Amino acid sequence: MGLFFGLLAPVPIFLGYQPEEFDVQDANWPPPHSRQRISLPSGFSSVVFQDDFSTQPAGSQPSASKWTVDTGTGYSGGPSNWGTNEVETYTNSKDNLVITSSGTLLITPLNNGGRWTSARIETKAASDVGCRAGGKLRIEASLKFGSASAASQMGIWPSFWALGAGFRGNYKQWPAVGEIDIAESINGAATAWQTLHCGSAPNGPCNEYNGIGSTAAFSRGQFHTVAVEIDRTNGGDWRGETLTWFIDGRQTASISGSRINNEQAWTAVTRSSKFLILNVAVGGDFPNNAANDGLVRTPTAQTAGGAGAALEVRYVAVFST
Repeated sequence: MGLFFGLLAPVPIFLGYQPEEFDVQDANWPPPHSRQRISLPSGFSSVVFQDDFSTQPAGSQPSASKWTVDTGTGYSGGPSNWGTNEVETYTNSKDNLVITSSGTLLITPLNNGGRWTSARIETKAASDVGCRAGGKLRIEASLKFGSASAASQMGIWPSFWALGAGFRGNYKQWPAVGEIDIAESINGAATAWQTLHCGSAPNGPCNEYNGIGSTAAFSRGQFHTVAVEIDRTNGGDWRGETLTWFIDGRQTASISGSRINNEQAWTAVTRSSKFLILNVAVGGDFPNNAANDGLVRTPTAQTAGGAGAALEVRYVAVFST
């Protein structure tokens, strides 16, 4: 997401995995929209978190047992405007956050007479995930960015990211806790940014406040599978551990411990538990800096919000070896 700033026991996964909310004898399980949506990636043996939003009826909101809905303009006791100079207020309104009739999660930014609202959710502490020594962890989602024109999406900033759990309640620990931006986009661009934030700011081993990362082509208005893998299978040498990003199964970026060249910063990223965040911000440092080389402040008078700027998510899952 950018400039701001307990492991679960593995559960075996198999075709037809049934959450507790459903009777396993129900012939209608899994619901039609969820079938074949989540599958175990090659090389992974268990799932430590998953939500395809199918347990929630259309018109409702994400499961309160898995997600916290963030509201307002920052954490209580944390920086204002989420630390990134965003202009939206996050709400728990179904206008901004809702389960669709297709069983997907929809986050919609809205302009209410110049007052922007949107939504942000994060996984609960009981669902924190982390990579065990000698193993691999894969954080994955199927999602779609809004397909309205770039001009009407200036300042719209959808993101799927992971943040070190040590950040909860101690908002001065960024970027030391580690942040992995799995896929985010700004200003309606057909581009995904994939970034690591770590160490100290400004500068530091991850070049803060920018972080270290790359971009990849990302068509809008279509679902894509995005993922990051933490790989600690190299025998214990942190320098050889890697973070690798993927879009639709294609590797798009990779960073090793040796590239960061700072053991404390790197191991905070690879060894700490993390929580996951889905949100659509409006305005802020990242889209502002990218808009005409920082000469345009977003959102602009043309920024429309609404369905064409929404983030839609089919599922979120975390897998382990």
